[in-house]
Amino acid sequence: MKSIRQRILLRVLGLLLIGSLILSAISYGDATHEIEELFDAQLGQSARVLQGLLRLPQAQIDHQQLAAALNESAGQQPTLGHRYESKLAYQVRDADGQIIARSFNVPTIGKDTWQPGFASLGEGEDQWRRYVLVDPEQQLAIWVGERADVRGELVGKIVRSTLIPDLIGIPLMLLLVWLAIGSGLKPLERMARQIRQRDPDSLQPMLISDLPTELEPMQAALNRMLDQLGQLLAREQRFIADAAHELRTPLAILQIHAENARAASDPAERDAALGHLLNATERATRLVSQMLTLARLTDEQQLQRQPVNLKQACRAELAQLLPLTLKRHQDLQFDIDPKLPETLKMEPGSLGMLLQNLLGNAIQHCPDHGTIRLHLQREQVSTHRLLLSIENSGEPVPIVERSRLLERFYTGSNHPGAGLGLSIVQRVVERHHGTIELDDSSLGGLRVNIRLPL
Repeated sequence: MKSIRQRILLRVLGLLLIGSLILSAISYGDATHEIEELFDAQLGQSARVLQGLLRLPQAQIDHQQLAAALNESAGQQPTLGHRYESKLAYQVRDADGQIIARSFNVPTIGKDTWQPGFASLGEGEDQWRRYVLVDPEQQLAIWVGERADVRGELVGKIVRSTLIPDLIGIPLMLLLVWLAIGSGLKPLERMARQIRQRDPDSLQPMLISDLPTELEPMQAALNRMLDQLGQLLAREQRFIADAAHELRTPLAILQIHAENARAASDPAERDAALGHLLNATERATRLVSQMLTLARLTDEQQLQRQPVNLKQACRAELAQLLPLTLKRHQDLQFDIDPKLPETLKMEPGSLGMLLQNLLGNAIQHCPDHGTIRLHLQREQVSTHRLLLSIENSGEPVPIVERSRLLERFYTGSNHPGAGLGLSIVQRVVERHHGTIELDDSSLGGLRVNIRLPL
């Protein structure tokens, strides 16, 4: 791609040349017209002078003597005082059509060339511009003419005098425009130089003084991009640090169980160690899955929403979690308001992810022989929102601790788990423009209220 300077210069030069050509064409047309008018006026004036001379009274001058004097002075080729004299001609004829006076260089003309007024005759270098003046009192016709190249030479001189300054001025103007463009692009070059000289690891905003108004949006856009990159890198670094810290313990536990299983001599002890190893592996797998899910949900890109059948989706998730509740003899209840719409537009997998984490937390924190309840209804305050509630029996959660349950990797006191479930739920709710609220449950434990727009 060409540089900005070259692009501007080519456009300016093109416009300048086009403008000069247009002005030159207009000047040429105007000059030609004015010169034609001027020379025609001179032809008419010359004819009037001859007419005036021929109208002198007989007492002052005799027509025959005047004609003889004119023939004597210009009838034969005289010594020319100026080279244009050979290009100017005249002749006079009487009522009988006899030429009584003429110049030495009169072209051959026919009868039709004696029509009164202005006209052009001949072709090429022999082209003449003539004027015929008829004097009815004296019974004379006066013919004056001049070569057309006289006018052409004058027009050419005028055009050359107009174009020569342009030919000299355009390169000079081009040089000045080049320097002016270079001076105008100095701030852009200074910005580019500062960008090249920046530390690759630096994400500090750019602060360039005396920046033109046109470059301020570019600087603002670069600073906004640097800020977004800083936030992205900080989020990734925080995620990597948290993940490394959280995975260190499960990996250590896996190693211990594996060593115990290898060192066990009794089959029962080996089976117990392998069972613990399997449980720890499942926990680590679940942790990795949740962390990857959380990383995907931090992306601001919105997925295409699709209608989800609320009743069918809830029943499918409950069926998958039912073995866990049966193992601990927990009562899993599901209640849905029949007045709710059958479908709700959500991102693919979002509702399942939300229910898995909420129900998984409820099952984990609910005691054996406890109760877990899932309830869906239309909110009473705003009928345009869905209220999804999950509550469980057990010990209540202190108010001070509730505000931290939505933080990543926070599990509370003496609570197993990775501390990512509610963080994932909160992110899903935010992506669907909903709200999440933690409250006391009528069953004794924690109640999670989620409101989503219908």
